[in-house]
Formats: sequence, structure tokens, C-alpha cells
Amino acid sequence: MIRFIITVLVATILHAIACILVPPFEFAPTRPACFFFAFVSGLMAFPVVLAVVLLPLRGALRRFMPGSTQRAHAVAAGLVLCVLVSAHILPGQLAGVPVKPHQHSYLYKWVFWLLFALAVAATFLWPFGTRGRCPPRENRIGTE
Repeated sequence: MIRFIITVLVATILHAIACILVPPFEFAPTRPACFFFAFVSGLMAFPVVLAVVLLPLRGALRRFMPGSTQRAHAVAAGLVLCVLVSAHILPGQLAGVPVKPHQHSYLYKWVFWLLFALAVAATFLWPFGTRGRCPPRENRIGTE
């Protein structure tokens, strides 16, 4: 649960920062107001969206890749999320649908959503802080 909360916060902060980089801003006319509204909207939307996408994805990875490491699951989830981003953006780009004024161009859409997908996959599935730790006492060989 803590990992999910951290993932939501990372996604929210990344979204809020991306919204204030280059004008025109999506949520408000000034950078501080845009950051605030993007942050609040991210806190309301991303828990639902990430729960709908990441929890079934993690279950599917555990089911179809049972012997794999957590790092392999994170890489596979990153690839799946990149494919989802491509399936979301590519049809509109190939059809010639113009982007909205606050999105600037398809390059910005590609960069943001791919970085967003990789950051979400890394924060949700990558095993941080496990290297160099001793295994639990009951799993050590030759104790007692």
C-alpha cells in the first residue's frame, strides 16, 4: 500500500511539473496556480487510474512470469505501459488529429507519457533497497 501511495505521489508531482514547464498552461494562467490545480487534479485522478492499470498488470505479471525477479517484472511492466502509451497516441498522430493548445506538439505528448509510464512502472514495481541486506534470520544457512 505504501508503494502505491508513493507511486501516486510521484505521478502527481511529475504531472504537475510537466504542466508548468512551457506556456500556455493547461489549468490556470500562472505557474503557481497551474501547479496547484495540476497537483490537486493528479491527487484525485491518479489513484483511480493507477489502481485500474497497475494492480491488474502486477497480477498478470505474477501469473504469467512466476519465476521471474521483481526487476524483470518492472521491465516488463514498463514495456507494457509504453505499448499502452503508443496505442493511445499513435492513432491520433497518424490520423492527423491536431493536438490541444496546451499540449504543444506530439513530441511533448510522447516524451511526457513515456517518461510518466516508465516512472510509474519503476516506482511501483522496482525493488528499491533490497541489495546488500541480509536475508531474514530463519532463511540463513548455518544459524544456531
